[in-house]
Amino acid sequence: MRSIIGTAILLFFISGASFAEEVIRVDNQYVQEYKGRLGIWTRVESQAMLNSFIGKYYITMKEFNEINGASITWGQYVFIPYSEKYIQELEAQGVKRDNLVSKKSDFIWPLTQVDNISSTFGQRNGRFHTGTDMPATSGTPIIAVMDGRVLSARYEGGFGYTICMEHRDNFITRYAHCSVMLVKAGDIMKKGQVIGFVGSTGTSTGNHLHFEIRYNDIPLNPLDFLPYKQNLVQTHMMRNWK
Repeated sequence: MRSIIGTAILLFFISGASFAEEVIRVDNQYVQEYKGRLGIWTRVESQAMLNSFIGKYYITMKEFNEINGASITWGQYVFIPYSEKYIQELEAQGVKRDNLVSKKSDFIWPLTQVDNISSTFGQRNGRFHTGTDMPATSGTPIIAVMDGRVLSARYEGGFGYTICMEHRDNFITRYAHCSVMLVKAGDIMKKGQVIGFVGSTGTSTGNHLHFEIRYNDIPLNPLDFLPYKQNLVQTHMMRNWK
């Protein structure tokens, strides 16, 4: 009897934790997080450029190597951590990550600014569109919509560079047509962290993010799960789940 009561209490607290609100720190183009450090993803073309970043952000080569490894390829994106001194300088200028209140069980938007939906979930030109298309400028940060693990980050034909993540309760999210993918398979990412940049790779007529939410690999309408946005040109349909 005690074990049954104990299990019931444990399930209650687990359920409560899922619906409790928490403050999410959302990465932006100036401050990002990776492997527990704040810094910025940027393309490094040469040793001289890397040295200039190391001096600018008051870090050491050892700190850089701890994040990226001792061997990198010039021209690729790397994560350059900020020192505490540089973070304080940014904060003095009012530059920091935004705070967002969200329940642990809820998704957030994969782009911080979404004004319209260019293509919704459902039938489109005689074919079924498995996600929602969000127009954005090339290089706009794409953020993880929920805590999870990166399943793959690769080129997928018409979807171009695509990141796939797995989350709690058998949910999977896909982020397609990226210009740059900043993560790799196996990376553990937190809700709000930058995982890539918007682009137009694959079969695409312009810069945008094709975003999918799947449950047991069944595509679902993302607008049923994402927080309501009143200013969208394409208004939300009736919410089927919450």
